[in-house]
Amino acid sequence: MNLIKPDKTADFEMVMNRVKDALAKSDNPKRKQMALSWRVFKGLESGPGGNYVYIFWFDPPVKEEDYQITSILGEAFPNELQDLWAKFSQSFANPQVMLNLQMILNMSPNAPATVPK
Repeated sequence: MNLIKPDKTADFEMVMNRVKDALAKSDNPKRKQMALSWRVFKGLESGPGGNYVYIFWFDPPVKEEDYQITSILGEAFPNELQDLWAKFSQSFANPQVMLNLQMILNMSPNAPATVPK
């Protein structure tokens, strides 16, 4: 979860588009897999303190792969990394919140009676 300052959403989204470009440009098959499963969602309403909530969703995540923005951008755009990182890091209102989630219940009528653990 990412809380982004309202006046920095354009910078944040620009950097995330550069991440997308970096993944597409990569020769690394793991980076290609990351691109296939990585989604970025933005809350339609502002969140706490008027900031915007962005969620990174990895479905499925690529196991044992480095999702660090600096690593991805540094591989593809080493000459732009410092500027991109500055824009990215200055867009945050609060530190990034990392959550590993486990589904405990699927409400679909077609779902199995219990969710596997």
